[in-house]
Amino acid sequence: MSRNYSSFSASVKARFLPVAKALGYEQLSAIVYAKPGNGWHESFNLQASNGNDFFYVNYGITVQKLCPVGEDRSILTCGHLLGSRLRDADGTGGFPRGTMEEIEASAARIVDQYKQQALPWFRSLDSWQAIAAEYLRVNPISEAEIGSHSSTYGEGPRCATYGFLLLKSGQVVDATRWLKEAERILSLPEYITRDGRRVHAKEKYARLQKPDEADLETLQNVRQTLDSLADA
Repeated sequence: MSRNYSSFSASVKARFLPVAKALGYEQLSAIVYAKPGNGWHESFNLQASNGNDFFYVNYGITVQKLCPVGEDRSILTCGHLLGSRLRDADGTGGFPRGTMEEIEASAARIVDQYKQQALPWFRSLDSWQAIAAEYLRVNPISEAEIGSHSSTYGEGPRCATYGFLLLKSGQVVDATRWLKEAERILSLPEYITRDGRRVHAKEKYARLQKPDEADLETLQNVRQTLDSLADA
């Protein structure tokens, strides 16, 4: 059967209003839905697959202001701090969208699948302590290696995120240790050697890598947060 609609976003907007109502979510756009938690939002978004007639439902925890000195970000753009993908009743991750009728049928199944899969997951993350613990489980960072982490695999931003989560959970001393580690990592110079290695000490013919803008912003937020903690 040929596709009988022109735009995925336009076709799901009206058909997912009943889904949002059934789950207690607000429709923020045609493809983004959210409801407030205790300082965070539960949210899900619809993602059309490229190359086939399926779409995905990605759900997770959205935090608009993770850093205490940072700016509030829009739920529409800040993505999921933690998340997963909804599975259809047959165990697959994609929901059919070949026709408007398939989208309507998928929407009806999504309500049931969301209640079975996503809502229990959200209930398990009912505090900042639980969210911090789950973040560390999903993004393992060795506490024993504090002081010796490198920036090779994104340890700096991960340490910063975990530190901010600990701060939100009231664990100021632990948060400070992780934020200081994030500051150390994000302050390290990074060089690219002739054979493509990333190193922190300059080698012959190695060239200095320009810091990523996102990392620079994270470093600024970390430093401002540490300064505010020191003045408290």
